[in-house]
Amino acid sequence: MITAAQLAQAMQCPLPRAQRWAEPLNAAMKRFGISTPLRAAHFLAQLGHESLSLGRVEEGLSYSRDRLLEVFGKYVTPAEAAAFVHQPVKLGNRVYAKRNGNGVESSGDGHRYRGRGPMMHTGRGNYRRIGELIGQPLEELPALLLEPETGAMAAAAFWAGNGLNAHADQRDVLAVSRVVNLGNARSRATPNGFADRTARLQRCMAALGVR
Repeated sequence: MITAAQLAQAMQCPLPRAQRWAEPLNAAMKRFGISTPLRAAHFLAQLGHESLSLGRVEEGLSYSRDRLLEVFGKYVTPAEAAAFVHQPVKLGNRVYAKRNGNGVESSGDGHRYRGRGPMMHTGRGNYRRIGELIGQPLEELPALLLEPETGAMAAAAFWAGNGLNAHADQRDVLAVSRVVNLGNARSRATPNGFADRTARLQRCMAALGVR
């Protein structure tokens, strides 16, 4: 069990936010076998990175031209970029079309199933799969992932379903990070945001008394 005070320390977030999330996270970790302080530290570190310390649980997709091309240059050309600047619906539908179970761009699936929850689940197929694991209709009601109880449970289900407890037991933060989110760093030696993930892990371990 992690207390709200420990969670606030681990996440470096305001105590009221930690109080809102502590009980749902404890319930989720208990259900999906995140059952040691070391496992919890790895889990919380990844959540902290993906959700900006539990402060962002929905992908915004409103980008400047430069940032848009940095993140989604594979899907939007420089010549097209101006049409997608600060256009989150249009951008989501383009960059997530025909990926992770989504339909074509015109289906609207890209924006409808954009990143949500503290683990930033993305794509219609992933919403369906995670929903089945936790017994929630996420495909039909994607906004359920914004609720701490559902978002925490979905994150823990993803964690367990991808065998991440085993990597945590081996203290392999690189392996954990690669599974959680490679971002646009597939050709690099280390995954997206690895330095922040590692720093967060150290803070989580300190908060939970892990040596």
